Amino acid sequence: MGKKSDLRDFERGMIVGARRAGSSISQTAALLGFSRTTVSVVYREWRDKQKTSSQRQSSGRKQLVDKRGRRRLERIVQTNRRATIRQITAQYNSGVQNSISERTTRRSLSRMGYCSKRRANEEWKNIACVETVRELVLDNCRSNEGKVKGLTEEFVNLEFLSLINVGLISVSNLPKLGKLKKLELSDNRISGGLDVLAEKLPNLTHLNLSGNKLKDISTLEPLKKLDSLKSLDLFNCEVTNLNDYRESVFKLLPQLTYLDGYDVEDREATDSDGEVDDDDDDGEDEDVEEEDFDEEDDDYEEEGVVVGEDDEISRDKEEEDLGIDGEVDEDGTQTAFHRNPG
Repeated sequence: MGKKSDLRDFERGMIVGARRAGSSISQTAALLGFSRTTVSVVYREWRDKQKTSSQRQSSGRKQLVDKRGRRRLERIVQTNRRATIRQITAQYNSGVQNSISERTTRRSLSRMGYCSKRRANEEWKNIACVETVRELVLDNCRSNEGKVKGLTEEFVNLEFLSLINVGLISVSNLPKLGKLKKLELSDNRISGGLDVLAEKLPNLTHLNLSGNKLKDISTLEPLKKLDSLKSLDLFNCEVTNLNDYRESVFKLLPQLTYLDGYDVEDREATDSDGEVDDDDDDGEDEDVEEEDFDEEDDDYEEEGVVVGEDDEISRDKEEEDLGIDGEVDEDGTQTAFHRNPG
């Protein structure tokens, strides 16, 4: 349990979700079947990355990287298409005043039409505490016939769900999640069928459909039934090219406050409007975490824990090749940075 080869992205997400839901290190370890050291290290690394990324611009904004920055990123990728996210970020930050994080690099490249075809392994173990999870990140996990393995109605308290680049062509097979507020569906192939969202996700407030196949304003009409919806992101969808796109969407969906990160008067959303709440752990919990980490320090090297979260590259794969157009590496992992057609 907890060895490098055992941990999956889904399990890391479960650890982070349980800790953020209020479970202590010991409770999380008992519920998920990992050692306290594994839980402590995974959560510590995730939190450290959050502190770094919180200093950057958020993922839903148009100014992640400005026009000049996008040209700089494009030159870097075209020069070396086998570069990793870490290498691209380091090269971009060399000689510029405002540096960016690896997450910003990945998201910016995705919005520019580039993407990695590396898929996360969706295999995961039976989890006994799904009812305590409030946030779940399954980016890059394979969907099968519109379903993501392990995602069920048992996540009764789930408030944030991220399914970026999982190959969805429809939302019809999403489970009913009555408490879900924020849903990330960017970089999939969804072209319609949004009518099921009101029934399955009645309390949705934030919906990100950027990078999908939505072409007409009419496909958004079912969203009128989502009374609580206040933020919608359609960046890089064909519908955004229509004349009077913004005016038409705000007229169709009067409950909206923000479209593509901006309100009807073109004012940018604040971080509190666009981001998931992130309550800090109290001091007592911090002490427990330090104690557990020191107490089981000998186990740490032995277990070789891999840590990571959502769409960041895990430690043992950070240097993976980003091959061209679906090139398959020696270990069988398909990776690429290539330009999406259209």
